[in-house]
Amino acid sequence: MGCGETLFLGDGGYVTCSLIGCPCPDAVSTLLDDRETDHVVHLKERTFTVRHPLRERVDDVLMHCDIDRRLTEFDSPPNYPGHYRVVMAEDERWIWRRIDGKAT
Repeated sequence: MGCGETLFLGDGGYVTCSLIGCPCPDAVSTLLDDRETDHVVHLKERTFTVRHPLRERVDDVLMHCDIDRRLTEFDSPPNYPGHYRVVMAEDERWIWRRIDGKAT
């Protein structure tokens, strides 16, 4: 949204945009309230989306994250359609945990 210089620390410690007409003045606080620390992958029948953890924004780690590349290399989805928390184990094996409440 381009807030930048219009951000200030509001009541209760919430980062807020002071720009009149800002479409989402609490966007930064909303992002900071997100406690997710792992990748969240939404698998569909033939496509996927990835929500990267905020920590990957530091030092441009996101620019080197290869989860998208790895997922596109599969001939078929690596799991049933749904929402998953995906964690890379030390042996570079992925651990998939379903988080949408449905059984696989």
